[in-house]
Amino acid sequence: MNITITGRNIDLDSSLKNYMNKRLEKLERLYKRIYKCDVILEEEKTRKIVEIILHLKRNRVIAKESSPDIYASIDNASDSIKKQLRRLRGRVHSRRRKAVLKRVITPIYRFRKTEVSQGKAPGTIIKTNLFADKPMLPSEAQLEIELTNKQFIMFKNAETGMVSVLYKKDDGNYGMIEPDF
Repeated sequence: MNITITGRNIDLDSSLKNYMNKRLEKLERLYKRIYKCDVILEEEKTRKIVEIILHLKRNRVIAKESSPDIYASIDNASDSIKKQLRRLRGRVHSRRRKAVLKRVITPIYRFRKTEVSQGKAPGTIIKTNLFADKPMLPSEAQLEIELTNKQFIMFKNAETGMVSVLYKKDDGNYGMIEPDF
């Protein structure tokens, strides 16, 4: 993380810079993708103002605090940044989690069951399962079988581009049927 400390109407001594660096290094443990940090220390009559701007990959996080003591302002601003980073990290993790679950679970919901007829006579079609022709890898189809507790799944193989059937054998292994045209 690149840290830039700027002082306006205030003398920046080494102890103040060391204190700022120490507080900001703790922020890097909280969120790994901080690539630049700008700190502006400002003094107006009796108030000491600290503004911290973190530049992330896609966002900027800004905290501005003021108090009569410069160290108290630094503490308040870094605590505010910590709260914002925790919230942002939670959003990023939940977004990633949703994306992973969407890739895994959407094949489950993509199969639509429709009732064709309610005939009791033998040889009539009772229900049909439609499948989307979104390409899947055999390992994804295997994961879907395990999640849905079904015996087989029909899918479009992403490796071959052909429609394939993956089925679960009695011994726990899997078999795959692929067309040979």
